[in-house]
Amino acid sequence: MNDFNQSYNFNDFNMNINYNEMLKEAQKKEKKQLIKNASILGGLLVIYDLMIQLFGYVFFFIFVSIRTSSVVLSMDKVRDYFSENLWLNDSTTFSMAYSVFVVVMSLAVILLLARLVFRINIKSIYKFQKGQGKTIMVCFPAVMLVNLIISLIIGIITAILSQNGIIVPEADFSISSPDAEAFFFQILYGVIVAPIVEESLYRGIAIHLLKPYGKGMAVIISSIIFGVMHGNVAQATSGFAFALVMGSITVMSGSLIPAIVIHMMNNLVATIPDISDALGSEFIMNIYLAIAIVCLLVGTLVIFANHRKITLPKDENCVNPASKRYRYAMLNIPMIVYWCTIIYTFVSSFMDAN
Repeated sequence: MNDFNQSYNFNDFNMNINYNEMLKEAQKKEKKQLIKNASILGGLLVIYDLMIQLFGYVFFFIFVSIRTSSVVLSMDKVRDYFSENLWLNDSTTFSMAYSVFVVVMSLAVILLLARLVFRINIKSIYKFQKGQGKTIMVCFPAVMLVNLIISLIIGIITAILSQNGIIVPEADFSISSPDAEAFFFQILYGVIVAPIVEESLYRGIAIHLLKPYGKGMAVIISSIIFGVMHGNVAQATSGFAFALVMGSITVMSGSLIPAIVIHMMNNLVATIPDISDALGSEFIMNIYLAIAIVCLLVGTLVIFANHRKITLPKDENCVNPASKRYRYAMLNIPMIVYWCTIIYTFVSSFMDAN
């Protein structure tokens, strides 16, 4: 008996049992909380899409009521008005004003739900920190370089597919009527409103909810969501690459402010060719080319100087394997509902284009 006790340590056996039980309990707890947070995220995304539709109708009713100087509450009257004013289909001012109203109101609902119902600390997402200005100045040229390269690759692929009879749907941000109102609303939406709304939802809230269960996972999943929400392959691909960079910047800086500012600067530069086309100005296009060249050079230097530091944030202090955490985060019921709506958008846009 004494020999057996010497060859087999019961204390080690008990410690292993306790460790395994503690590990299983920790994994169970992490799984439960991750599914809860991911379900909240999925629910908020579904609600956001529903709010987009709802406030779209609200905008139509308000717009027609103002234009006709009467209170309009009938959808039939709205349809009649738009059928009699087909010019609105090509109005940049109308489409951008619509987008501003719809996304701002929808985000307001989401932020209220996030704060009041789900107790998400919204202030912590937008907190100011020292060194954010340096982060913006260093990262912006690199972000522009990545965007230019991805856009070039996608443009080539899209052209090849088009030559073979396959049309890849893309969003149209061209300015149809080059007047002051059109430029104002184009810049208001594209340069100010869209970056704030998209960063708040797809980087701020998404990463805030998922980050405790893996920073790298939070960046990747939020990037997938940001990519697919565009509803077409071309923008989904470039959006995913863009989001990987912006998500990493958000996690690295601990704040959403640098991502918002970089996104605004990126969209401002991207708007220049549209303004140039609308005005037929070669001078404005030359400004864009000059900015693009500077970003290519500086972005290349930044990436070369920091290439060893460029990596996705690591998942630390997680007890569940990565494969399970991704499954828990992406395949809960609210997220599945959201994926289904996105797949429907992708398929319908592709079928309409072809």
